[in-house]
Amino acid sequence: MPRPLVWLAVALAVGGCGMFGGGGAQTEARRLDCPEIGGTAETSDLRRYRGAGRDLTDLVVEAKLTAVTGRCEPLERRREGVRVALAPTIDVMRGPAAPGRTLTVPYFVAVADPSGRIPAKQVFEIPVEFPANRSRLRLSGEEVTVDLPLRPGERASDYTVLVGFQLNEEELATNRRLIAARPR
Repeated sequence: MPRPLVWLAVALAVGGCGMFGGGGAQTEARRLDCPEIGGTAETSDLRRYRGAGRDLTDLVVEAKLTAVTGRCEPLERRREGVRVALAPTIDVMRGPAAPGRTLTVPYFVAVADPSGRIPAKQVFEIPVEFPANRSRLRLSGEEVTVDLPLRPGERASDYTVLVGFQLNEEELATNRRLIAARPR
């Protein structure tokens, strides 16, 4: 069952739905003027370590955001706007320093307004349980919904729904260094 993000509807009173899989969903998304669903390279990878060490033996979990599936539909007739339903797909690897076969991977859903500001964000977790003899999995998170009401004259396509891993400052800095070091 989808978990509603009611706080977004109240806090934002803005719009949003876009990058969807399947031809029918894309046609519907365009007709509904949905915002794009996206993320940044900085938040699409997670490497979490035990303690201060940073070599492979200290790795607890490594994850990559590989896709976000979603759909966009109009809100009830009395309200102008759209409802965005989405679920991230991740590839996750259990590292040698993982304390057990069960862990959680945190991710966020946020809305960026036309100026790029993030007026609201919520963090979720994807529970991961590794079966015996498996250290890599591909999983989808639980579907979440975001109601995005629009004021007269606003367009949902001016907004972006962002999805990425919830990183601490050190993890974000590491991702930025790795991105900067990539050949161009």
